Amino acid sequence: MYEQDYIIRINNEVIRTMVKLLLNKDIGTPVDISDGAIKGENRKILEAANGQSGIDNIKKMEEEILTLVDANKEGALEKALAFYGYLNELPEDALLSQNYSHEKIKKGLKMIAEHYGILNVIDLIYR
Repeated sequence: MYEQDYIIRINNEVIRTMVKLLLNKDIGTPVDISDGAIKGENRKILEAANGQSGIDNIKKMEEEILTLVDANKEGALEKALAFYGYLNELPEDALLSQNYSHEKIKKGLKMIAEHYGILNVIDLIYR
């Protein structure tokens, strides 16, 4: 339990750090779906993850988002951080029911950090 809480807190800190370093924004919480700052495609992604399908499509959505990041598509970073921030707020048992975990969120965040050249900074936070 304590280890999971620690991983969740560190994932949140990594998301905040990436937003600050890569987007030059300062956020209090990683994802607030009700916030007007999340618009368009990002909002659709979060609503789909939060909607009727629940988290059934986590892996499919993750693949789509990482493909956008790899292709350097506009807004891909915001989508990825909003997606992982949302997942990080879910309880571990909800993630485990879909063969996902907070550890996998950590791996996804590290892949994004590597793509944007800040993996060393992110590794410092995870240590």
